[in-house]
Amino acid sequence: MLGQSRNHLGMLLFLVVLAGSPAVQAESLSASRIKADHLLEGIDQATWITEGKGKRVIYIFFDPDCPYCHKLYESLSPLVDGHDLQLRWIPVAMLTSTSEGKAAAILQASNPLETFRKNEDDFGLNDSGPGGGITPASAITDKTSLELISNLSLLQEQNLFTVPVVVFRAKDGQGFMFNGAPPDKTLRQLLQYVK
Repeated sequence: MLGQSRNHLGMLLFLVVLAGSPAVQAESLSASRIKADHLLEGIDQATWITEGKGKRVIYIFFDPDCPYCHKLYESLSPLVDGHDLQLRWIPVAMLTSTSEGKAAAILQASNPLETFRKNEDDFGLNDSGPGGGITPASAITDKTSLELISNLSLLQEQNLFTVPVVVFRAKDGQGFMFNGAPPDKTLRQLLQYVK
């Protein structure tokens, strides 16, 4: 019981530090946890791209043209193997005129993870629009359109209108989420709380 109290206290202290970070939008802890729990309850309705095979799962809502999502990708991806992580990247289309086409291109690709990585690895290098480095899909299937609508609806149902949004189950069993791309040091500290 004492160990659990220390772990809970450690998480609370970490959240205080995280809330003070200018790179992360923070709201009250209880409101954030309620939203995180609601997101996690409906997460099976989402369509995602899986990176890593770890037992500890983090969900990231991202827009293919989002520079903060790109920064988070650069920070998280190298940590997958060494931290027993599985990242589940959930595409949404909300920022630019090419967001929907790029999100669709990722989901409709024969290898969505490879296409997602190309988008991020070539970020800012595409002449067809801002942000991600892939060409938008020329046609979007009905299935993909419904998947993107469902992904975005999950966020908007919790009054979340920015990306990235990161959500996971913490070791204490409660949902936890944050918006934005925290500094690498803060992000590494955060990983120790993922269940």
